[in-house]
Amino acid sequence: MKMYTIVTCFLLIIAFGLVYITQADDIANTQAVESVGEINAKDNSTGTVIAGTTAELVLTLIADMSQAEPGEEIKFIQITAPTGFTVKDDAVKFVRVGADEIFDPEFVVDRNRIIVVLPKLITLTTMVDIEFNVETPPTVTHAWPFIVGLLNILQDPILVSIKPGNSDGKVNNDTLAVKVVAATKPEPPTGLTVQPDPGGENDIVLSWDKSSDELVSGYLIYRSDRGDEPVADITSREQRNYIDRNLPSGESFSYTIRTYKTKVLRSEPSNELSAIVPEDTKAPTPPVVRPEAMVVDKAGVEGIEVVWESSVSRDVVNYIVYRGSSVDSLESIAELDSEATFYIDDNPPDSGSYVYVIGAVDDAGNESRSSATLPRQVFSGAKPQPNPFTPLSTDARFNQVIFPAAMVAGGEGVFYVNIYDLEGYLITEIEAPEGSKEVRWDGKSSDGEYVNGGIYVYQAFMGNVTKVGTVVVAK
Repeated sequence: MKMYTIVTCFLLIIAFGLVYITQADDIANTQAVESVGEINAKDNSTGTVIAGTTAELVLTLIADMSQAEPGEEIKFIQITAPTGFTVKDDAVKFVRVGADEIFDPEFVVDRNRIIVVLPKLITLTTMVDIEFNVETPPTVTHAWPFIVGLLNILQDPILVSIKPGNSDGKVNNDTLAVKVVAATKPEPPTGLTVQPDPGGENDIVLSWDKSSDELVSGYLIYRSDRGDEPVADITSREQRNYIDRNLPSGESFSYTIRTYKTKVLRSEPSNELSAIVPEDTKAPTPPVVRPEAMVVDKAGVEGIEVVWESSVSRDVVNYIVYRGSSVDSLESIAELDSEATFYIDDNPPDSGSYVYVIGAVDDAGNESRSSATLPRQVFSGAKPQPNPFTPLSTDARFNQVIFPAAMVAGGEGVFYVNIYDLEGYLITEIEAPEGSKEVRWDGKSSDGEYVNGGIYVYQAFMGNVTKVGTVVVAK
């Protein structure tokens, strides 16, 4: 570490010792800064350490500075270890403040406290990671919390103890407490079963009995082709099953399971069982398609855009885009990779009504298809269509009028349309969605009420180009 001078260290220790004397008065005036944090063991996700050893820990905290007041900028982080833990002089190994990584951090050790000197003041909401070591008690204890405080540049406490909570975005310890367990191996799991997936996927399904040892942190699953490297780390004692997915059909695999308190303190393997991977006969879960296919102009590509949510199945290898006048007359128009979530049909038919369907294909060739989009009217010409239209119709092809941006060709900027009655009163103003090349009117006023049947005047705008005409609302 970068050591302060002896005098500086001495002064820091005295100053931090005085923190406890003055903290009650100071805290009353420094409530604007909030922070949450967690401490995890580096070799497991449950905050478990072995009694009588050196434990490598990681503190992750988020300092919320959104309500901070002048003088509440953070310069020091103080970590106080629970009774029975010992802090050595070389405790801190690494500090990360936001994107800045410090491999030779400055810190001071004062009995069971570590005072980390940050390389710069924290003035904005920031994530901080501190890797440090402690000597654990020689005997098993319950979970004891560390106390993590935030101090300003004058060593005044901004927050005596941050709150425990998820700070790293992972499912792990999520507290400031660690659990000390005896250096004895847990018993191996019992009740292991291994069988082919009965649902038609090329998967192997494992199950086992939950460990009765409350100090067990999880399970490690081993497969015969991976040797000593586990294929899965189950980080909950409560979980009793696992699916090994997307394996090569027809091959046989053997499995064993170990329980663990920490990754070092693991059981002997369970009994070994085998199963043959079945053929994949199940189609993937269909993607979810957005009902409306919109006319867009994106990155210089103009056409009808179809958007969908990816299939949740993990073995999807590509998507197929279908188009047809109905779901009974679909034709494939594009094949896309598994990362795709939209397609722009830049060569639609000149006119007619069409639907789009997205197919998901897995690595075994099984295919599922989404529901169809709403019928998409393709009109020729630069005019609003259909005209007349019937807002109360249940047929999506005729219950709204579509104004294409081609009506104001040559204009630049936002495309929008104003609708007026014959007396010149503004009924509604509609702006094209971002990236869209059309405006749709469903026959409602700006108040959300359907207008009466009759003739209405429209005025279309794009930059300095305008066009005026009429549309007919039929009842």
